[in-house]
Amino acid sequence: MGAVVVLTAGGVTAWAADDAVKTRQADMKEMGKSLKAIKGIIDAGGNAADVVAPANKIVEVAGLIPSLFPKGSDQGKTAALPAIWENWDAFTKHADSLKTEATMLASAAQSGDLATVRAQFDKTAKECGACHKEFKKKED
Repeated sequence: MGAVVVLTAGGVTAWAADDAVKTRQADMKEMGKSLKAIKGIIDAGGNAADVVAPANKIVEVAGLIPSLFPKGSDQGKTAALPAIWENWDAFTKHADSLKTEATMLASAAQSGDLATVRAQFDKTAKECGACHKEFKKKED
């Protein structure tokens, strides 16, 4: 009977980790969609004000990043590297920096100046890339 309890507990743990991975991936995809939308606005020479909503979505998700990577969510179909949990302070610093850069992007968008938006978008995207380089498995 003890083995059944252990197996059940293990199954629940695996399910919870899988759920965390799915939630994380969905939120990261939303952030990616927001970045792509902003790039499209910039590339089209669009209205800077249209960048505010997707920039705020990035701010929102960036603020959630540490909670999206609970211990044990490195199992299953995930590109998260063990370095996240091994270097937690550096990882959360990237999340904080991304939130700061995206907040500045939303502010830049409110200014109405597309050149300012473009410069801040580059900083925001660079922060995404820096975190991926250090903490995400390379796609095959």
